[in-house]
Amino acid sequence: MSVNSLFDIGSTSLRAVGEKIDATSQNIANAESEGYRRRRVSLSSRSVAATGLYASNGAQDVTSSGVGVEQFERVRDGMLVGARNEARSSESAAREEGRVLGVLEGALATDTDASLSASLQGLADGFSNLANNPESQGVRESVLGRARQLTDTFGRLDQRLGELTSSTTKALASNVEKANGLLDKVASLNEQIESARAGGSPDYAAEDQRDQTVKELSKLLPVEAQENRSDGYTLTVDGMTVVQGDDATTLSTENKNDPSKPTRVEFGDTGVAFDPGEEGGGEIGAQARLLNDTLTGKQSVQDRLDTLADSVVEKVNTAHRKGADQNGDTGENFFVDKSRTAGNIELNVDGPKDIAAVATPALGTPEGNETAVTIGQGDFGDSSGAGNIEDRLTVGPDGSASTVEVSSISPDGNLPGGVEGGTFDITVEDNANTGELDFTINRPDGSTSAQTGVDVSSDGTRITLEDDGSGNTLKLDVGTAFADGDVGPTETKEFSVTVDNSLPGNTGPAQNIADVASDLTTGATDLAAGVGTQVQEAAAKEEAQAAVGERVQAQIEDVSGVSVDQQLSSLIEQQQQFAASAQVLTTAREVSSTLLSIAR
Repeated sequence: MSVNSLFDIGSTSLRAVGEKIDATSQNIANAESEGYRRRRVSLSSRSVAATGLYASNGAQDVTSSGVGVEQFERVRDGMLVGARNEARSSESAAREEGRVLGVLEGALATDTDASLSASLQGLADGFSNLANNPESQGVRESVLGRARQLTDTFGRLDQRLGELTSSTTKALASNVEKANGLLDKVASLNEQIESARAGGSPDYAAEDQRDQTVKELSKLLPVEAQENRSDGYTLTVDGMTVVQGDDATTLSTENKNDPSKPTRVEFGDTGVAFDPGEEGGGEIGAQARLLNDTLTGKQSVQDRLDTLADSVVEKVNTAHRKGADQNGDTGENFFVDKSRTAGNIELNVDGPKDIAAVATPALGTPEGNETAVTIGQGDFGDSSGAGNIEDRLTVGPDGSASTVEVSSISPDGNLPGGVEGGTFDITVEDNANTGELDFTINRPDGSTSAQTGVDVSSDGTRITLEDDGSGNTLKLDVGTAFADGDVGPTETKEFSVTVDNSLPGNTGPAQNIADVASDLTTGATDLAAGVGTQVQEAAAKEEAQAAVGERVQAQIEDVSGVSVDQQLSSLIEQQQQFAASAQVLTTAREVSSTLLSIAR
């Protein structure tokens, strides 16, 4: 080997080891830089031809082995990076779904008195109580209060869903805009990187930045990257190319302000929509899925809430129309019958008397309340004249044919004010005047009064059975029920009239409404439980994908990351190699000097 070879080998070794030291130093300096990929220098031997002066054998050419830089590269595993980005995309989708669904779950929570299920059960309890106390104004007021709470709850949930839908729509538009910015950035970096490569000086920092940009993009979309040496990264989403070379496809959000149509994320001017599938898809996929499947659309929470509201209105109104209120009105709706959605339920009843709690009153019939007025016919038991007195003295269905009247007796037979009612024993006697009868009333409290010379020849002649002194009276229409001939001269007959508050009787309408509301409570509970299940599923998916991402990231760090300890160890070794190479040059110089001295 010639002295020239020693100089050549030593100098190439110094340069090669210097390159390794530079790379190692750069790795150590960027150990904490996000997205940085470890640089690696590969060395290989090279031939060094040594001839002529100072050759060791002086007779032939000698080929010696030197060293040179074979490759300077970023250490990167594309498959691991792709797996990490896919896991990141799925994790972000699950996290976004869990966040939105968590807010929805809180609004539908069943463990509060203001929940939908509690409000429906409250209405059921109110009508059940009303079925047992149909005349209680306090109970009726309570029913109205519970009904208002239910309409308020439906309205609040509808408003909360609207707000959540609006905020999710805005978040989707913001993420689409952010994704477009990242796509443009990747396209720009492609151009920068390929230009640097063409100039013979690869821009590894730009390549790190491009990988980091794709990583950020994977949080928003399920992006896949393929590297092409001619034009850099080609990015695809759902099979559609979104970046190729320095060209990026802009995403757009369609129908975002039209709730009647599904919200679509489209690829440029292609008219092709991004389909996020049933899971995954990054934040954009999750938001599109939430808007089209969970918050709005068929079988969505909004749709199921509106369907439940429609069922409440329809079924309660159907039962309510079959009853009568305290005004005697029948066939009235409890809720306003209009477009039935959760956001526009209104009460149709104005006050407690408007609540139909009992079946259409028909006193004296099995279907109605128990008879408020009963007649003991006494001596009028024959079949002629006043023999039909029971039918003629019993309160009719609407009060108009009644011969027993109170100042404001209700159609359902209940007494107002201070009128106590009871059983009145009445004695009837004839007198000398044509068309007149004498009546003696023995009251329940033991008092007696007589009303003589009563004209029974004309309809509407009344005798007073009870007067509470404040305008509330109980009267008997004897002009409708009796004639002078019913009692003979010097004859005395007796009969009795019992007037009491009627018993509840058939309160089927109130109980039916209670049953309907109680049954619908299950629907409200199922709605909340369904959202709760989705929240749990989203949390489980997020945890699983996070675990996958962490595992893959650890593998990436093993392959591409910087271990400071390992790099410091390599640096010490490279310093020793550098020192050894320098020693070769020193030796070559000493040999050269010795040879020159001999030559002199």
